[in-house]
Amino acid sequence: MELRNIGIALSGGGIRATVFHLGVLKWIAEKGALEEVKCISSVSGASLCVGMIYAHNNLRWPASKEFLDTVLPSIEKVLLTSDLELSALKMLIFSPDYWGRKVNILARALENKWGVHGNLSELKGNMMWYINCTTYETGKRFIFCRDSMGDYETGYVENPGIPLADVMAASAGFPILIGPYSLRTGDYRWIPSRYSKSGRRIPPAGTIHLWDGGVYDNLGLESIFKPENGGTLSEGLDNIIVSNASPSIDIYKRRRGLSVRNLKRLLDISMSQVESLRSRMVMDFIIRSGQGMYIKIGNSAENMALKSRCQSAPECCSPEKYLSEEQAAKLAGYPTTLRKPAEADYRLLLRHGYEVAEYTYCCHHVKAYCP
Repeated sequence: MELRNIGIALSGGGIRATVFHLGVLKWIAEKGALEEVKCISSVSGASLCVGMIYAHNNLRWPASKEFLDTVLPSIEKVLLTSDLELSALKMLIFSPDYWGRKVNILARALENKWGVHGNLSELKGNMMWYINCTTYETGKRFIFCRDSMGDYETGYVENPGIPLADVMAASAGFPILIGPYSLRTGDYRWIPSRYSKSGRRIPPAGTIHLWDGGVYDNLGLESIFKPENGGTLSEGLDNIIVSNASPSIDIYKRRRGLSVRNLKRLLDISMSQVESLRSRMVMDFIIRSGQGMYIKIGNSAENMALKSRCQSAPECCSPEKYLSEEQAAKLAGYPTTLRKPAEADYRLLLRHGYEVAEYTYCCHHVKAYCP
């Protein structure tokens, strides 16, 4: 597989996903291939990751050396010193009238604590970034990008002048824990979609509510991969890289009665099933075509090398050099939160993303490892 004309799909998963994906992008940058990334589709924690990259590089997608020397160290400093979740909670306490708009408060915390400023329409460069949400009113995928926002039932807005922090927060609006982002439709001029069944020119209400994109598809594949006819990549792409940092479902966990944790677990199970179906689809395409990589949190370098029958496995995957299978499994179970990670956890998640990318490439080449 040549790292050329790449489309990247990055999953959700809170801070765990944010840091894991930074490790994957670090690996791509060390290969000198960030310049070959033509588009990125992100969900939830991945949207925080990509948004931070833009915010810490003057709203421009960085070159490989720039990312390694300047952008990644700058992001690292913020992630290790600012607790986004705690900051948002404090703002809520002092703004009781906004309890029903928690994710909008999260957007303000992104601006104040993570230094995210500017509008989506101001992003520079040729790399296209697609941010995935789910529209509560229509049940469709709501997509943000530099040129437009909307879904095919609601309609679209061209060149949306919406703050970058709001877009990132909307993508991270996990049901139950955070809640929906409230988008006031009257602030924008809507163009009806030719695919709309209702034929409405404007959204049906003064406000629409955007949830975490993971409710619809936690891999965010639709912008870069089409499943029809065995699978095809979007125009202009030669390869796809899928980085999946979705949460692991704890087995045999039982809680009685109706509770927030039970509701969240049911949602996790539902999202996991959708993710599994989409993962199999895209992995089948990668295996048949040789046009990509599927990178999954929790895979150890040693296990991948052995599964792929890599001849250099004993040399490459010595326990002294790489994270063990036990460590990798523990990182896959890292909580899905927006809390500041401990420095040790940050280092391990970043390292894990890098190692899984390296060994998916080296040991499997064009093959995808399916656990």
